[in-house]
Amino acid sequence: MKKLRFAFILIAGLFFFTIIIASSVRNIYLSSDAGKGRLGFMANPIKFLAETPSLMKQIVAPPEFLFKNSKSKDGFTYFDEKTSHSYPSLLVGYKTEKYGSKFDLLDINTGKVLKNWSPDNETLFQQAFNDDNPRKPPSEQSDLYYLHPLMLKDSSLLITAQLTSLLAKIDVNNKVLWLKNDRTYHHSLELDEDGNVFSCTRPFESAQYDFLPTDYDLYKNTLVDDHITQLNPDTGDILFDKSVIAVLLENGYEKVLLGKGQITSDLTHLNDIQPALSSSEYWQKGDLLISCRNLSTVFLYRPSTNKILWLKTSPWYNQHDVDFYEQDKIVVFGNDDIREESKEIASVGNQNLFFSNKRSHNEVYVYNFVTDSISTPFTQLLKEEEISTLTSGRCDILSNGDIFVEDTNHGRIIIGDSIAKKIEYVKRHDKDNISSLYWSRIVN
Repeated sequence: MKKLRFAFILIAGLFFFTIIIASSVRNIYLSSDAGKGRLGFMANPIKFLAETPSLMKQIVAPPEFLFKNSKSKDGFTYFDEKTSHSYPSLLVGYKTEKYGSKFDLLDINTGKVLKNWSPDNETLFQQAFNDDNPRKPPSEQSDLYYLHPLMLKDSSLLITAQLTSLLAKIDVNNKVLWLKNDRTYHHSLELDEDGNVFSCTRPFESAQYDFLPTDYDLYKNTLVDDHITQLNPDTGDILFDKSVIAVLLENGYEKVLLGKGQITSDLTHLNDIQPALSSSEYWQKGDLLISCRNLSTVFLYRPSTNKILWLKTSPWYNQHDVDFYEQDKIVVFGNDDIREESKEIASVGNQNLFFSNKRSHNEVYVYNFVTDSISTPFTQLLKEEEISTLTSGRCDILSNGDIFVEDTNHGRIIIGDSIAKKIEYVKRHDKDNISSLYWSRIVN
């Protein structure tokens, strides 16, 4: 009986201890003073206790840039030996260790490495670290995760690391030609028709908007005010800069921003800017195709007149990557997952993202301006290959009609037609793991 009573007291004690710790942690994360007002000197020990399981998991688990895969062959695997098509080159970014980001330019047809870059990432991080950035990562615990490296004609690379304030240009020998850390540079990099570069950026402080609290200080450092930014690749000088929120408001699309009567700090989540390199009946050279993930919205924007020419929300969800296609179509890579954002403490990573029973994989949408219709010609391939990256993801329809898809979270690239894959690429790290990929690029 005494043992039973002791067990009951122990279980009850643990139960109430857990409740106390949980409520204390909630107070720490939600309060402006990190819980010190209520908990005093106990705030930091309680926070450490709550984070201990996560820290232990990080020690035991492989780094987050690795993906468990012991089956796929390193490099390219070819499944269609009959194909005679000559594929373009492929620029890939991957990681080998902390601060170990590298880039390879590959010949898809032979698997040969044509060029490679290995920048001094730790030095780049230290040079880019900016105390004025309110979202700066802790310098002693950070790493660099580049996205969408852009190779220029002289084989130099433009690289951004969106978890810190970094845009840099390195030459073919990894020498830093220039570096900027005046704002956050993130997601895609694309060349326009004049050889200038468009980047998604975030100033450290947002602009002031009348649909937000009257006290600007409440949100100026927390609202993610994404900008469409054009730069000179030779100098890094900004040539054009415009807030996406401002563009939508000035074109009468407040309902797109606030249609649910709900707001998050990351309202638009700009993740791709695609310049039109030639004119057609439906766009002009210099127009921009814009992707806003958190609005599941794509729009066609003319910077010269500050006009939105066309806008569509869904059927894609949380899309990444938009492209002009032929003379009258666009292509949208829809992640088609669901994002849950009602939690009191925002999660970091993929815990709040999931696929539904109705949509269990990514989708590639082709919108036709002539017929105002949408087709999904690669559904069978995407379903068969279980292409299902929760975040990121890229695609390009190639000149022979095949599609290139990066399944980012699973560290693989698939090239195939509407029915079956022809080529697969992974970057093997060891016998059990492959590297995640970071927005690979077709180079024609």
